[in-house]
Amino acid sequence: MRCLNWGFVPVLLLLVSACSQQDGQETLSLPMTMNTPLPVSDRAYHALDDEFLSAFVAHISLSAYTHVSLATQAAQELDSRVAALMHTPNDNTLNDAQVAWREAYDAYLHSLLFSYLPLIDPADWHHQQIDLRSTLTFLDSWPIEGGYIDHIPGYPFSGIVNDLTLPIQEDTILTQHRFADDSYASVGYHAIEFMLWGADGDRDPRDFFAQENTAPVIVPLVTGDIGINSVSDQEEDEQADSALTHTFGIQNHARRRQYVQLLTEQLQKHLLRLQRRWQPSNGYYADMIQSSEPTKVVQVSLWAANQLLAQELLHRRLPADSSAFSQTSLNDLRALLNGLQQILLPDNTSLGLSMLLQDHPDLLDQWQQQLHSSYALLDQWQRAELTPNAAREALKERLIGLMSLLQRSADYLQLQLQLNE
Repeated sequence: MRCLNWGFVPVLLLLVSACSQQDGQETLSLPMTMNTPLPVSDRAYHALDDEFLSAFVAHISLSAYTHVSLATQAAQELDSRVAALMHTPNDNTLNDAQVAWREAYDAYLHSLLFSYLPLIDPADWHHQQIDLRSTLTFLDSWPIEGGYIDHIPGYPFSGIVNDLTLPIQEDTILTQHRFADDSYASVGYHAIEFMLWGADGDRDPRDFFAQENTAPVIVPLVTGDIGINSVSDQEEDEQADSALTHTFGIQNHARRRQYVQLLTEQLQKHLLRLQRRWQPSNGYYADMIQSSEPTKVVQVSLWAANQLLAQELLHRRLPADSSAFSQTSLNDLRALLNGLQQILLPDNTSLGLSMLLQDHPDLLDQWQQQLHSSYALLDQWQRAELTPNAAREALKERLIGLMSLLQRSADYLQLQLQLNE
C-alpha cells in the first residue's frame, strides 16, 4: 500500500457532544452516533478514577498538538535549508537540506499515531480534499516513482519538472498527485526526498543552478561504436541512454528550483492545517477528544497504538523500503517507535500508560524492556551485524511482543482492543 491503509477500518466516531468548527471557526455539527461501535468491555471500569481519566484525555490532546507543531517547525526549517540551497547550490547546502529533510520526516513520524485515531471529518472537507485522509496522502505517499517528478538515469527529460506544458503552481501540482497511479506522487515528504537525493542517491547540486528553462529538440544520435557486437542489448541501451543525457545535459533548472520550493511550501501548508485542528483552545480534533467520554478516549488511544504497530510498522514499513532515495528507511522504523514511546510512555513522567498502569509496575517494566530491546535490534541492523532478513524477523517478534503488552494493558484496564467485524 502506498498511503495509510484506512480502507480496512470500519467507519468509527468518538462519542462526542455536538461540536463544530471549520479550520478556525466552529460552524458544523457532528453526529452523535457511530455506524460501527468500538466495543467497550461488559465489565465495570474501576481501574482509574475520574481525575486520572481526565488527565489522560488532556495528555493525548496536548501530545497531538505538540507533536504536530514540532513537525510543522521542522518543515519550516527544511524550507529554510532549501532556500539556502537555491541561493548557493553546493555540496554543503545540499547536505544541510538533506539533514533537515531527515529531521523533518522524523518529527512527522513521531506524530503518526494520532492519524490512526478514529476521527470523522465534515463532508465539506472531503469535497475540498482537506480531510485527514487526503491531507495524509498529500504528506506521505510512498513508494513513489521518481521519474514522474524529474529526470532519472537515461531519461533526462522525464517528469513534471521537464514537462513544459505543466505550470509549476499549486493547483496543477496537486492535481497531478497520484494522477494515474498511487506511485505517481507529486507532493509530500518523499517527493522532496527524491528532489534532494535523486534516483541513485547522488543528486548533483548543479541541478539547482540558476539557469533558464530549456526545451531541447531531440534528434537522432550518431552512436558510433555503441552497437558493436562486443556489448549486450542491455549494455547498448544503457550506453545510448548515457549518450542522450551527455548530449543534452540536465534541463530546466529554473523549473526544478521552483518546484522544490513549492514542495516545501505545500508541506508546511498541510501540516499547519493539522496543527490548527489540534489547537487546544478551539481545534476541531482537540474539541472532539476533549468532549468525548474519557474511557472512550483511553480505549481508542490504545486501539490507535495497536493499529500503528500492526498496520504501519509490521505490515507496511518493516517489509518495505519507505525512504528509498535517501537510504534511511531504518530511521523511519526508529522514529515510529520513538513516537509511540513518547506518547504512551514518555520519559521521566507519570503520564500516558505510566499513569494508567501505576499499580502494575511489572507490566511497565516489561514495556520498557521490550522497547529497549527493539532499539538495540535496530542498532545492530544499522551496523550490519545482522542480515536484513534476520533483522526483520527479529524485529517482527519485538513488535508482536509490544502488541501483546498492549493487549495485556487493555485487559488490565478492562478494555477491549479489538473491533467488531
